[in-house]
Amino acid sequence: MNETLLSFFFKLIQLGIGTRESLHLETPLPESTWKELLTLTRKQAVTGIVMDGILKLPAEYLPPTPIKLKGIQQLLRIEQLNRRLNGEAVQVSEFLQAEGYACTILKGQGIARYYPNPLHRMPGDIDVWPDAEPDVLRKYGHTRFPDKEWTLHHTHLPLLDETEVELHFQPSYMYNPVTNRRLLAFCRKHRKACAGNQVLLEGTGRQVAVATDTFNRVYVLQHIMRHLFSEGIGLRQLTDYALVLRKGMPPAEKEETMQTLRRLHMEGFAGAVMYVLQTVFTLEPEYLLRTPDERKGKLLLEEILEGGNFGHYDQRGNKQNLPNKVKKRVHKFLRVFSLAPSEAVWSFLFFTRAFFLRRWHRLKLSNQLKLSANRLQG
Repeated sequence: MNETLLSFFFKLIQLGIGTRESLHLETPLPESTWKELLTLTRKQAVTGIVMDGILKLPAEYLPPTPIKLKGIQQLLRIEQLNRRLNGEAVQVSEFLQAEGYACTILKGQGIARYYPNPLHRMPGDIDVWPDAEPDVLRKYGHTRFPDKEWTLHHTHLPLLDETEVELHFQPSYMYNPVTNRRLLAFCRKHRKACAGNQVLLEGTGRQVAVATDTFNRVYVLQHIMRHLFSEGIGLRQLTDYALVLRKGMPPAEKEETMQTLRRLHMEGFAGAVMYVLQTVFTLEPEYLLRTPDERKGKLLLEEILEGGNFGHYDQRGNKQNLPNKVKKRVHKFLRVFSLAPSEAVWSFLFFTRAFFLRRWHRLKLSNQLKLSANRLQG
């Protein structure tokens, strides 16, 4: 990737989130460079933040008018989406309250409050975490929405026409069974504090509960790590974490956060993330959780830049036949192993087991269909 373009991209992000006060160019950039830049912002899902940075540039260094207008149109679209999702988050929260569950809005519209302009974070879906035990929520989800797709930690709620809503039995999970139990204990400890952390979402006039700063310092980082070992991760999620940490914390809370990360075997991964936060966002040293790990951090940043938002743009081994899918998974395991060895090994075992289980269920279903067909013919 063009290092000059990448450096300028990072500086615009810094300008957008407020870790840089100004940016001056020696000469105006050509139109082709601006087009590459906007493509990169879409790949990393940080268009709103980059446009905030662009609009702070001196007039003589702004992009050509057609590109500037296109960027502003995208920014207005992001604002419109965020206003809609803010209203929908309130709607989902009130639905679950009527069902008997106080709930927390995870990530998304809750994380947006850390941004200089909350309406400029690229929105996604709505994740809700009711204040109840996982088994209770699984039973509720199965009874209330029996035909919806399930995963290990959430099901889908068919409440909105345009936005996907995920009901979380637990906020996240880890592949290592020991650290997974510790993560669930951490979540259980903070569940009621999150459900009581009421904030006003812009444009709604009504409050919803969002995750606390203490919870987000662990949860957002763990979410980044989990997605690194599955689909992939982009700069939007790292921007979220930079701004979570930039909220600041007393020394005692920083030490408490690090103790939790050590118990989850995430201290090494945190070092890699601190390098990215320092390199991309120039996050001030007082907000870093620990000393950045340059070697691991460069590896993590390479994965982020190659894969883009949730790995959707990763072209490495992209052929969709079975041998190439297996090869891609193995290559990824080897690339990211050193970032979190324990989680990497368990993730590989997890996906290998899931691979064979899916095929066993397909074979079982195929045999049942053949048996039924033979009976009908007989």
